[in-house]
Amino acid sequence: METKQNLSGSKKEGKVTRIERTSATHQAELILKGIKEKAGEVVLVAISNRTTIELPASLSQVERDARVANYIKLHQSKNKSSTL
Repeated sequence: METKQNLSGSKKEGKVTRIERTSATHQAELILKGIKEKAGEVVLVAISNRTTIELPASLSQVERDARVANYIKLHQSKNKSSTL
């Protein structure tokens, strides 16, 4: 029975090199930057003293109010626990 040993300095299976990690991070940053550029101007809306959300500046006040109400509705359990 013959046993082969891998003596070359190739990376081990499943390991991520620093270059690959940096490349993935850079790619994610570029994607996020592209999304923000497409979104255009945004306004920050304060939900609480610790929470703000970004909304498109093109929304009317009624649409902003609806989005804020929806955010509060979806995050009620978090808001209740932070006030205790």
